[in-house]
Amino acid sequence: MPEEFDFSELRKYLQGQMDMGEEDLLLDEPWTLTRKKAVPAGARPANPMPPMPRPSNPALFPQHSAPKNPAPFPNPAQSQAHAQSAFGAPAQNAPAPRPAPAPKLDAGLTIAPRTVKKTTAAYELADSIGAFYDALKTDALYARATTVVRYEGPEHPRLLILLAAPKPGEPTGNFFQSPTGEMLVRLFGSLGYAPESLGVTYFYKDAPRALSPILLASLRRMLTKELSFVAPEIMITFSEPLFYDVFSKGKNFNELAGTALDFNGTKTVSLVDAYAMTTDKQLKWLTWKVHIPRSGLFAAAK
Repeated sequence: MPEEFDFSELRKYLQGQMDMGEEDLLLDEPWTLTRKKAVPAGARPANPMPPMPRPSNPALFPQHSAPKNPAPFPNPAQSQAHAQSAFGAPAQNAPAPRPAPAPKLDAGLTIAPRTVKKTTAAYELADSIGAFYDALKTDALYARATTVVRYEGPEHPRLLILLAAPKPGEPTGNFFQSPTGEMLVRLFGSLGYAPESLGVTYFYKDAPRALSPILLASLRRMLTKELSFVAPEIMITFSEPLFYDVFSKGKNFNELAGTALDFNGTKTVSLVDAYAMTTDKQLKWLTWKVHIPRSGLFAAAK
């Protein structure tokens, strides 16, 4: 209140009244209250705080000097730890998360290791060529097959002709009397192989069908077992698709056709399709002039 109004005019008026005496006392009020000029709000604090008293024992409140290069954005966890250490409390790091506890087993309970049993097919247990074909009839691969075409030829042929699958309408058991069979007899007869030294079998022993990679793997195992009984000197595969079925996609037919290959211990040569070769003279010329000389396996038969 004393700071807000200016009472100087009132003071002059009262002083004048006192000087005139009681007879000349005026009862009017010729003075006016005037406000002082307002002080800007920023010139003085709104709520001035008294200065903090200095501690009587400065040793209880150690002073820490500020770092020379303070980080612009301090870590809140580090700031809290620094504040605790400044007042005597030990600084502690944030606790690391604990891993989930392992499940407890009852006393005496043990987990047995998992064993994967590999089933053995019936044809793999066969001890003769007849038992092998009988076991194929019970295999799931030939569950819908009307018949399983068997090997045709001598006991241990010099050349084993491997075809993809029997052709529809082709006589079973008389392949070498068919046009394609007669053509192959003449071809290998020119190389010194007698007709009775030739044998023929099929990779898939039923009507042609689409085969998945799993079925192809089973057919390769069946062929390996069959070769253990037939035991030819050389096996010859015909056609590019059959080449990939036997050797998988990791080999190139155009690069390896006519070359000496190996299928699980059996010498093998891959040639073009025998059925197409029967009527195509260019394929006959390619087989006779390029593929057969490339292998080097038929030179001793001449």
